[in-house]
Amino acid sequence: MWQIEFSSTEFLPYLPEECQANPGVYGFELAQWLSAKLAGQGIVTSYPLGEDWGWFIEHIQDEVEFMIGCSSVASEGEGYTGKAITWRVFVKPQLSLKHRLQGKSFDGVVQRLARAVADALESKSISVQHAGA
Repeated sequence: MWQIEFSSTEFLPYLPEECQANPGVYGFELAQWLSAKLAGQGIVTSYPLGEDWGWFIEHIQDEVEFMIGCSSVASEGEGYTGKAITWRVFVKPQLSLKHRLQGKSFDGVVQRLARAVADALESKSISVQHAGA
């Protein structure tokens, strides 16, 4: 898994708190924007899908699904103050039992997707920190 973290006023929610995944859990706008930006780089994903922790888009390559998760690190209501909040994006392969038993690694794809995400964000002058691999 790979995580990218940044702070920004970009991607703040436009729908009210009760429409979010959970109180203080934002990320739809980021996931939707990222899906479009990645498509422009030739990386096709799904439309955003919701989870309790935020939103994600899926990319399928080599018969493996890669989840690109988008979420905020915020308190309830913090997305509506107009101030920068911390965002976290992760890239994680969803490996089947067969892939795990075979010991297959998809680190190269994860790193390529993480770099594409970072490049997309940097195109908006958003500086990212790689939080882990």
